[in-house]
Amino acid sequence: MTVYGMSDLLLESDFIWREIAVGDHVMIEADIYDGTGLQLKSDSSYLVLAKLQKAPGSSSLVVESDVTGDLVNVHPALICSYENAQIPISYS
Repeated sequence: MTVYGMSDLLLESDFIWREIAVGDHVMIEADIYDGTGLQLKSDSSYLVLAKLQKAPGSSSLVVESDVTGDLVNVHPALICSYENAQIPISYS
């Protein structure tokens, strides 16, 4: 079994955050709950609407919950797979 240190996890999360673009689809490792209940399901694919990075190690991907309709921040360490967008998002 591989044991990761905190710096390894931060580097891997940063790499994943940089690889995933707005418009890509992501799947998460496990269901995500907040104080009100289920937010995201592990068997669903979510469109990345935005990427946030306030400081190194605090990056997140913003997706819309298919359960509540709320926007949810997902840490890159929770991503188990992703698929690039068929047509890249362009900004004007």
